[in-house]
Amino acid sequence: MSYHPDKQVLKCYATGEIDSAHGAAVATHLETCSHCRQLVAKYEEEAAEDLVASGTEGAISDSELALVFDTMMNDIMTLDADFSKPKVRTAATVEVNGKSFKVPATLKPFVERMGEWKSYGGKVFTSNIEIDEDCRVSLLYITEGVQVPQHTHKGFESTLVLHGSFSDENGEYHEGDFIREDGDTKHAPQTASGQDCLCLSVLTEPMIFTQGVARVFNRFGKGMYP
Repeated sequence: MSYHPDKQVLKCYATGEIDSAHGAAVATHLETCSHCRQLVAKYEEEAAEDLVASGTEGAISDSELALVFDTMMNDIMTLDADFSKPKVRTAATVEVNGKSFKVPATLKPFVERMGEWKSYGGKVFTSNIEIDEDCRVSLLYITEGVQVPQHTHKGFESTLVLHGSFSDENGEYHEGDFIREDGDTKHAPQTASGQDCLCLSVLTEPMIFTQGVARVFNRFGKGMYP
């Protein structure tokens, strides 16, 4: 694993200032990246220290804090729930093009909101995920030996590799890698012979094709979502 969310994205995740789509992508990356987990833990600790240090005139007193804690514990102990066995998160299954893939449990809520798979020539498949965010979230499956037409982005594109690998002009990406692109990038993702790829894609704005007949999909300069 060579590609990670940048520090600003991790800080936003640690402080809860990230949208649910990017948050799920980051959380899934964290499952397999100890380096980023350590950074997030550091940023969470720093945020907590800043909160304590900032203080306010209306800060809660020790007696009020104790009362809140006692009430919270009482509510927890009287919950009608079985805590004797820990809940184990289970992976979700995605089926596309006759294949079945296990995806991390962090993405299970997304999988449950998947739409029908759309096929582009039987080589590229996309399934949109319906969430209440101002971005387009989808699962993207590319069969082996395929190149996606070169494109750039009106906004940001965040990609998390869930299975397999792909490459572009900037590098080669494998399972767990988190890649973030913007309008400064032009790339043509491709899979190698014998290697397919399943990714989670988050787009804040449509992508713009920059070469060949695919430019017809730009829809008069507005771009398109996969």
